[in-house]
Formats: sequence, C-alpha cells, structure tokens
Amino acid sequence: MFYNYLIEKLKKIKYLIHSLTTKQNIMTTLKDIIAEFSTGDLILFQGFGIESEIIEFVDDSPYSHVAMVIKMQGVDMPLLWSSDEITTLNDYLNEGLHAGVHLMELQKVLDLTASRTNKKGEHYTYSWRKLNYPKSDKFMHTLETFMRSVDGRAFPTLEDMALHYAEGKLGKRADQKTFFCSQLATNTYIHLDIFPDSLIDNSVAPGDYGDSNSGKLPWQNNASLAKEVHFTHTV
Repeated sequence: MFYNYLIEKLKKIKYLIHSLTTKQNIMTTLKDIIAEFSTGDLILFQGFGIESEIIEFVDDSPYSHVAMVIKMQGVDMPLLWSSDEITTLNDYLNEGLHAGVHLMELQKVLDLTASRTNKKGEHYTYSWRKLNYPKSDKFMHTLETFMRSVDGRAFPTLEDMALHYAEGKLGKRADQKTFFCSQLATNTYIHLDIFPDSLIDNSVAPGDYGDSNSGKLPWQNNASLAKEVHFTHTV
C-alpha cells in the first residue's frame, strides 16, 4: 500500500513539474508538427499504468517509452521504429502483426495510445526531439540494413527488462535476443555512428533522451537532439 501511495505522489509531482516547464508548448498538437518529422527523430511518451509508472519512478523521469521516426522512400506517412507490446498494427518490414521490434505507421501508434485514458480521464502526452545529423544515402542504407536484421525480436518481460537495465548500469551487455524501447533506439544510434560502440545499449532508459539528461549521453560526429517540443494528440 505504501509503495503504491509513494508512486502516486511522485507521479503527481513529476506531472506538475513537467506541466509547468512545458506550458509554452501545451497547445501544440501532432497535426501541427508531423510534417516536420524526419528520420532519426525521437518521440517520447508519458504513459500510465503500473509498468509505465515503475519505469518513470526508477528512471526519475516523466517518460516511460521512446521510439524513433523513420521516413522511408515510397511511403508517404512517417513510420515509427519501436519495441513494445502492440500486436494490432502492421509491421512495414515484414507485413506481420507482432509485439517486439517493428516498424509501424506513426499516426496509428499515436491514435492507439491517445485512445487510452487513466482513471482520471487523462491522456498520454508526448515530446518530439529532432535529430540534428546528416541523412546521407549511406546513413539510410545502414539504417535499413540494421532494422531488417533485428526486426521481429521480442519485447522483454518486465522482470527481464529490469534485469537487463540493471546489468547495463553495472557494465554488462544484454544478449539482444530481446530489446526494450530505449535499448533499441540506442542500438540504432550506435549502428549509425551517432553513439560509440562502447556505449552499453541496455544502460539507457527512455528518460535519458529527455532535455534534462540527453546531454550526458556520448554523442559523436556532431550529432545532437533539438530541444523537446511537447505535443498532444486526440482521436
């Protein structure tokens, strides 16, 4: 009981701080900015439910999920490269319906999450961080090759995710038979030479990609993320 009470109180404090520090962007919607999305950008999710609250509590962050924007040649709409538990949306790389690592239509993912509310009627909130990095033909080829090599790998159980993250903080690499969300984003950046190979991908949490923490990550080759743009989306 006390543990649940503590999480609830901390969640309220984080939400208040998050709201106060982002009020200048509170009216921005997905429709306002989706045309500006480009490959490599990140979308941060502030969700709810016990799993999200545990991630946000442990990470001391308002975010429990991160995924990467992908713009593919011949596909009009932006896609989302993610590892999660969604099983109802088509994977553009293998035309399948499965949880774990997949490439889905971004709008449909946000439609799905935006349709969920907590007991107070609150919706998910989101942040967009634009990747500042040249998108050469080599970049896109390397990205697609990597995505196809790991697409379909499983999403870990909550227990395994906690274990792999803890091991990462202790300097031990996970076996990559499964990927949690920030591990996938980090590993993708490593393959694109945005991060060095020495970075342990399972040591990075979703909140590490927020404004307050991303400067601590080992960016290289002049790569960086633009300041968070907070936005809402409803269906």
